[in-house]
Amino acid sequence: MEKYSIVNYSAGKNWLTVAWKDGHASIFYYIYLRDNCPSPRNIHKNGQKITETAQLDTDIRPAHIELVQNDTINIIWEQDGHQSEFGAKWLRDHCLSKQEIEKREMKNRLFEPIELWDSTLGIGAPQADYQQIIEDDTSLTVWLEYVRRYGFAVLNNVPIHSGAVIEIARLFGYIRETNYGRVYNEKTVLHPNNLTYTSLALSPSTDNPYRDPVPTLHLAHCLQNQVQGGDTIVVDGFKVATMFRIEYPYLFELLSTVPVNFRFRDKDHWIERKATIIGLDAQKEVCSLRFNNRAIQPFEIENQLIPLFYKAYQTFARMLDDPAFQVKFKMLPGQLFITDNERILHGRTSFDSKEGKRHLQGTYADRDGLLSKLRMLKKKQMPD
Repeated sequence: MEKYSIVNYSAGKNWLTVAWKDGHASIFYYIYLRDNCPSPRNIHKNGQKITETAQLDTDIRPAHIELVQNDTINIIWEQDGHQSEFGAKWLRDHCLSKQEIEKREMKNRLFEPIELWDSTLGIGAPQADYQQIIEDDTSLTVWLEYVRRYGFAVLNNVPIHSGAVIEIARLFGYIRETNYGRVYNEKTVLHPNNLTYTSLALSPSTDNPYRDPVPTLHLAHCLQNQVQGGDTIVVDGFKVATMFRIEYPYLFELLSTVPVNFRFRDKDHWIERKATIIGLDAQKEVCSLRFNNRAIQPFEIENQLIPLFYKAYQTFARMLDDPAFQVKFKMLPGQLFITDNERILHGRTSFDSKEGKRHLQGTYADRDGLLSKLRMLKKKQMPD
């Protein structure tokens, strides 16, 4: 562990400058230091902040500053008399220079960047074995890392009984119950309230785009599959969106800025959401997709945009349907697959229900639980 030594400091009107033995200099605004003071009066022992940021004086100043043994800076604050003690390590770990922020990000990074893929995905469907992941944390880590990196993964030899899909979800998180219940059963029914419960082909889509927030993980466990068709199709929506943005930037702009309506409605429920098909983060990077041709409603947008918006929608949909972007596999009894529901679109080929039974049991969970479990596993496996 690096040991940092403070050479001296200088107190300006609004900030404190700390000079380090290695030649680096850090600038800390007083409001930042007071707000993040590590004392027990400011930060609870559980790590949560006690002080209300909104109640601090934005013009707060130090009444007294002292450097102790080139290792600690003590401050008594003018406005409230609060006493702060900032160790050299704390100060360096909170230096806001671009260089130090990047260095901390590299040091603390537990995850490699996600990997975009198409039909040439070298490893095929990323897979693991049920018995291994329940007995060995390393195997569980690898499988969850597949989900994070590729957006989907398959689990083999899962016990074939109702509710097993819930047991898998509990390995890393919590069930997201919906109007379909804690689990839903994908099999043909006489009067379906969702096309999932038919034998029709389903174009690649994300699930439940009409919810806010949308469930971010989808799990499906195969209990029976006696038919020839019904193959599962998965598509990396982020890969397609990236190519769509490169090839058709003006169409990408429409799908990422003009919201549309998604709806699910039956005799007991009316669930609706208005959102863009392509979601962007603060850096304008693709962070989520909502695409479901079965749930989308007639476009309610300015009339002059209709022709171009249809061109954008159809172009994107055709790219998602292009086999060059798809990985296809047949679900066998005892197999389970999990998808990031804001990134991966899944569909299926049609099948003839007269050939036999096809029964998948599904449930929903959320990505934050999976990522939390994965961080804890990785941290546990890191050398001290």
